[in-house]
This record gives sequence, C-alpha cells and structure tokens, in this order.
Amino acid sequence: MKGRNIVKVLIVVGLLLGIQGPGPALAAPGEGGGICNGPDGIMTILVVGTDSRSAGYLYGMADSIMIMRIDFTSGDVAFMGIDRGIWVEIPDVEEDPGRTHGKITQAYLFGTEGMGYYSGTDYGAGLLMETIRHNWGVEIDKYIVVNMQTFRDIIDVIGGIKIYNPSPLYSFHQNQPKLGVGGYFFSGNDALLYARYRDPRNVLDRVDRQAIVMEAVYEQVFSLSTIPKIPQIVGLYKHNVLTNLKLAEISQLACLAAKTDMDQVVFTKIPKDLLYIPDWESSPWLEKEPGSIAKVLQDFMDGYYP
Repeated sequence: MKGRNIVKVLIVVGLLLGIQGPGPALAAPGEGGGICNGPDGIMTILVVGTDSRSAGYLYGMADSIMIMRIDFTSGDVAFMGIDRGIWVEIPDVEEDPGRTHGKITQAYLFGTEGMGYYSGTDYGAGLLMETIRHNWGVEIDKYIVVNMQTFRDIIDVIGGIKIYNPSPLYSFHQNQPKLGVGGYFFSGNDALLYARYRDPRNVLDRVDRQAIVMEAVYEQVFSLSTIPKIPQIVGLYKHNVLTNLKLAEISQLACLAAKTDMDQVVFTKIPKDLLYIPDWESSPWLEKEPGSIAKVLQDFMDGYYP
C-alpha cells in the first residue's frame, strides 16, 4: 500500500481535530522557508492507533505504529511502519519493579496515565518516543494518537467504507479464509476486525491492511455524500484525538498534502528479514543482528528508504 494513503489519513485527523475544514488547504503563517511556510529542517511525527475500546486514553497499547518524515524543503514525504511485536528495552518504568523489556506496543501502555509508570511528559506517546530513541537513536518531534472507539465510530458516521482485500484473510481456529480476495463493504466494527486480525497466517500483512482501511476512510470522507456531514464529525470527535501538533503545523501538513504528487510518497516498514519471527501465537519479534533496525531507521531519517 503506497504512502499516499497515510497522507490522506493526516487530512482526516486534521478534520477530527477541528482544524482542517472541507475548504482548500491554506499555508499556515510561519517563519520557515520551506514549502507551505514549513520548517527548513525535517519534521517527524509518530502516528499511533491504540487498541483502547473506551472513549479516552487512560489505558491502551499501540496497535499500529508509524513514523512520518516530512521535508518541507523538497516536499518529500515518507512513512516507516514498525510492527507492534518487536522486542525492545523500555526505559524509565521504575514504578513497575523488574520491568526492563517488552514488545514495543507495551511501551505505549506503560506510559499511559492509567499505568503511571513513566516520569516524562506526553504519557503513552512520550514513552513510546523515548523507547524508540533509547533503542535505535531516533528522535521524533511530534505525535498523533487515535483510539479504536473513535475510529470505529467515525466509520459508522460516514456510512461505512468499501475496501478491496488483496489476499485471503484467516481468523483463529478456522481452516477456511474468513475473507477471500475481493471487494467488501464494512461497518466501523468490521473495519477494525479486518485491520486487527492476528492469525499467524496473515499477521505479517497487518500494516498493509491498516493502510487499506485508512484509504477507504479518506475516500468516503471526501465523497459527495459525506462532505455535508463533516461539521458533525468535527463536532463529535475533535476532542478525541491526542496530539502535540500546533494548529499552524497541521495547516502546514494539509497544505503540503494538497501540493504533493502522492505517487512519489514513500511507505516502507522494518524489513521482515531483519527479524526472527517465532511461529507461536503472540510471540515477540527479535532483531537478528544487533544494530540492524537502528541502521534502517537512521537511513530513513536521512532520506534513504529500504
């Protein structure tokens, strides 16, 4: 799935924040010399979808994790997907005696306000960014977090989505595919199940399925039938998205999305051949060679993509 779909997601997130309306994207005031008055340097954003089924963010794990890299000088946009099962050292969780490591999805959980283990700022997103820095030396500037209930409800409000499933999808303890190749119409709950299936036979394509759902959401949000509902969507959900992006920065992102040739946007992820992936259910994914993930992520931050 190409990276243009994730750019569309950010436009949708802007709508949910009540900042980016249905009109044309405008450049935000700013002192930067880049496109859309963006900064001269690189902006990086951690994009997280949590598995929390409640309306808030008191608890929850990071069900999807992506790093977005934006170059406002060249207009280049790229995304790096990080699988939730990768085993990492989790820093600064002294309140949980004996805890030193876990899956990267748990780094977000231990940082949430409800767990109370993290002494830094920004709760789950803050600890997840610190975990990425601690393990791989990558500094991330900003974050956007959306929970499961908010995303599901949005899909229902816009009237459901249409997707094309490119490969058979299995569910636990079923010998026949849950979904075959072909087109489907999904409610919000259907879309969440599709994006989150973790059967070992198709767990490796979860990031791709999440991108398929995101593209479908964008297409429906900006359809003629949904545009009149945008004020309702903004009113219902603008307080249900977590971010430290400022209004001017989101306006700059929306402006860049409008100007960017979406076919040139890059979507990539940690290569599977760098990881040892055991064949038992819910197993952590381990780095085969120390330093290999750090190199991939540093290359990504420098503008070189696998």
